[in-house]
Order: sequence, then C-alpha cells, then structure tokens
Amino acid sequence: MQTPVRAFDETLTSRVARNFFTHSGHVPLTLLILELLLARPGYFTEPDPYLLLSAGLIQAWVAEWLAIRDRPSPFLSNLVGPLFYSVIEAGLEGLTFFQQWHHQAYWTLALGFGLLHWLQFRRASPVPALVLAENILRAAIPLVMYAIFEILASDGRKIFGNFFDDSAHTFLAIVLLLLGALLGFGDLNLRRSQATIRSLTARLRQYSEWSLGRGILDRAIADERTLALQRVDRAVLFMDIRGFTAWSEKQTPEAVVGMLNAYYRAAEVSLGELLPIKLKYTADEVMAVFPDALSAVDAGRRMLAATRALLEESGLVVGAGVHLGTVVEGVLGAEGSKAYDFIGDTVNTAQRLCDAATAGELLVSATACEAASISPESWRAISAKGKQEPLKAACIKSLFQ
Repeated sequence: MQTPVRAFDETLTSRVARNFFTHSGHVPLTLLILELLLARPGYFTEPDPYLLLSAGLIQAWVAEWLAIRDRPSPFLSNLVGPLFYSVIEAGLEGLTFFQQWHHQAYWTLALGFGLLHWLQFRRASPVPALVLAENILRAAIPLVMYAIFEILASDGRKIFGNFFDDSAHTFLAIVLLLLGALLGFGDLNLRRSQATIRSLTARLRQYSEWSLGRGILDRAIADERTLALQRVDRAVLFMDIRGFTAWSEKQTPEAVVGMLNAYYRAAEVSLGELLPIKLKYTADEVMAVFPDALSAVDAGRRMLAATRALLEESGLVVGAGVHLGTVVEGVLGAEGSKAYDFIGDTVNTAQRLCDAATAGELLVSATACEAASISPESWRAISAKGKQEPLKAACIKSLFQ
C-alpha cells in the first residue's frame, strides 16, 4: 500500500488515527455492528466490542510504528488485528470461536488486504489493477458481513448458495462492487498525485539543503523561528586553495569546474559524522560553521588530509584557519534574495587565519584552542588586515612539512 504524503511534524498518534479510520478499523467496526444487531441486550457490557476496537487500533499502531522506523511489514501488519482478537476471544470462547463465519471472514479479508498491500510494497508507482482490487475488496466488506448477518439472523435457514436468488441482494452486490471500482479509480489518481508530490517534495528538499544545509533545514521545518537573526557563539573554519587564480587562467572552464567539484566532494565526504551547521562553497574557498571549536579543528584536519592528493595532481596546495566567537546568524537579504549566513568579526578572523596559513597548515586562534582544550607547543603572531594587534594562533597540523 502506498504511504500517503504526511506533514513533517505528524505524530504517531495522528498517524494511528488516520490508519484506523482509513483502513484497519473497517472490518472490526463492521463486525461490531453485526454482533450488536445479533446480540442480546447488554452487548456493550461484554468484552467483545472493546476487543474489536482494540484490534483495529493495535493493528494501526503496529503498522505506523514499523513505518516510522523504516521497517514496514505490509503483509504481517494486516494480520495483527485478527490475531489479537482471535487469541483473546478463543481463550474466552474456546475453539468454537473459529467455527463462526464472521470470525473466518475477518481472517479472510485480512489476508486479502495483506496480500494486496505486500504486492504494492515499495512499487515506484501505483499498480492500477492492485489499487482497484484493494478498493473492490474494501467495498465487499459490508456485502460479506450482510450475507453472514442474514444467515445468522435466520438461524441457519438461509445459506450462501441462495443468497443471490433475491434480486435485492444482487442489486446490492452490483452497486457496492461498482462503487468500489469507482472509488478505486479515484484512489489511483490520488496515489499518482501523491507520488508526484513526494517526488517534488524530495527535489525541493534537496534544493533547500543545497542553500541552507541539512541541519538548518531540519531545524527550520521543526521551528521556523530558528531562521530569525540571533547572536550565538560559533566555530568558523575556512579552507582555500593557494595559487588557484593563476592555475585556473591556464585551464578550460570545464577543467576548473571538474576540479572544484572533486575538491568540494573530497572535503564534504571527509567530514564523516561531523555535521556542520552550514557548509558553504565559494570558488576555491570552503566555509564550515560548527557549534564547537573541537569539531571545527577536527574537520579542518580531515579536509586538509582528504584534499591533499587531489590538489597535488594539479600542483596546488591548501591552507585553513579556525576561530571561535560570537556571530549574527540567520536569514539575511532583501525580499527577492535571501540566504542563511553568518556575519561578524569571528568570520573575518577565521578567514584571515586561513589566508595566513601556508601549504597544508591549519591555524587555530588562541580562543578556539582554549575552547577545544588544545595546548600547542608554540604560538604564532599573525598580522591580519584590519587588526590593530597581531592574532595569536597555533599551527595544529602541517601536512607538507
């Protein structure tokens, strides 16, 4: 069965409720009505109606719980309800429970839905024949239960074999199955639309990740207020290629783009489990923002190591710098063009340290070293543009010496 498009913040409770009312509750509710009409007064003082409702709810909960954990089991999920109901009722009534036609019908319908859902499982697009079959089977629920009701209400005087001798029964069967087929066509169109929406949503999410980054996008979906400008402490890492402009002048545009894409890819893959708040590429420059200094320093080491061999093929080298401090973070820009960015002297200082780094060096400011509990053997005074006093920094790693 195709999973419908859901809101990003849909809770398990809402998913269970939707599943119950659109699928798992159909047979139990129909059975409840059948038993209510056949039962003696006081039906709701007995456990039967509550067991039926519980069976539908438990089936819905199991199906959605497995789906949330990306372990859907469409066939077995459909058997949870009748299994729960049968185990408890058989314990109360004995083996005569399985001799009752409406209980057999519950299992038969559950197996039918389970098989149809399993055949549709993980199909790239809805299968028309299976969607139509599922809706016709759903429309057959009241027809099957009505036939059983007539037989039970007549104390066995009527049998299935002559059910259609009554033209009213034939009319009811034709109308119900026709409605099931018509609903099936509507359901098929709806599922195709949902598949299109899912595909479009996936592409839009990918495009948004390219602009915002996955971490920021997930936070924005959960709470859009996280995009508002705010003052926060961040560790900023810059890495860029030395001699890139002179090198690129001798290359074709395609060669430059190819090398840069490989450079970006190597830098990003090297991060592994380190998830920056934002990863930004500008020409030969990589900017990564982290919540703490230790992550930024670790990322700088990894990126330098990962890009070394690639750049050596072109006779190029890189340097990097890390600084920790306060930035203004959030969405910046005019109405026509906005971007999530980081502004402040912390960003400028990290970039100055990167500029001062020689081949393969990672220069880390004293502030970032202290926050990361790094105790270097020596310090370097960096004369940076726009700074009245030299920057105190440590060379954490030099790859090319």
